[in-house]
Amino acid sequence: MSRQKRDWQEIAAEIASYRQMYNFACQIVENAPVGTGENEAATRLMESLEDIVHLPIAEAKRLARARRRFEKLKALLAA
Repeated sequence: MSRQKRDWQEIAAEIASYRQMYNFACQIVENAPVGTGENEAATRLMESLEDIVHLPIAEAKRLARARRRFEKLKALLAA
């Protein structure tokens, strides 16, 4: 496992908010090679949050979708 992947795992373990999830996904998209599972999962997470991350409240189903995508990203980083 690469050092960067381990670092991302540690960061992911500390994430508590959707804004943090969004910023984390942006970081991965900027740094992970295009076409990798991590990049694709981070892109999907970013897309699910980009319209709602700045809002004070969002629909529960959209937040649940983002949470599922974040968990998938974490699983990819752990693999």
